[in-house]
Parts: sequence; structure tokens; C-alpha cells
Amino acid sequence: MRKFIPINESQALMRSLKSFDNYRGAIMPENPKCQKDINELVNPIDGKSAWVGEPPLWEEIAMMRDKILDENRELIDTKKSAYRKIGMTEKEIDVLMEF
Repeated sequence: MRKFIPINESQALMRSLKSFDNYRGAIMPENPKCQKDINELVNPIDGKSAWVGEPPLWEEIAMMRDKILDENRELIDTKKSAYRKIGMTEKEIDVLMEF
């Protein structure tokens, strides 16, 4: 059985950044919050930009992050709904979702 766990905003942001082809990876002490933060990301291996060429716009990154969060919530809700349809209680569903 595939485990569906909620992801947080930081995890969704990392997935969003990795979805761009020109992202090389970066160490981020804090989540980027604006275009300036995105432009200043540094790759830990060579100390250069985390981007090959121009970085994507912050709006594109935030939109992808929100899409990832929404898809994750929808998957979890769909799974819980299926369990409800076969007559499981909320407590039983919560226990199953933990494994």
C-alpha cells in the first residue's frame, strides 16, 4: 500500500525548484520568499549560481509549489473518501494513513 502523507510548504518548494530543468541544487538556510532570494541561491558544490542561465520567476515557482500542495491534499482526501465508502470509521482511517 502506498503511504500518502501530507507534505509541508518547504517540501513542496523543494519539489517545485527541482521541477525546473535549469536548477542545479542549492543549500537554503531559509525558504526563498521572493525573486531576490531565488536569484541569490548558490550551488554548494562550486559556489556558483544554483541556476543554469536565468532563474525562473518567483511567481512560477510559487504557482508550482501551490499546485504540488493541492495535488497532495487531493490524493489524501481521495484515499480517505475511498475508505469511508467501504464503511471505515475516521479513527480506522487515521490509523491506516499512519502506515
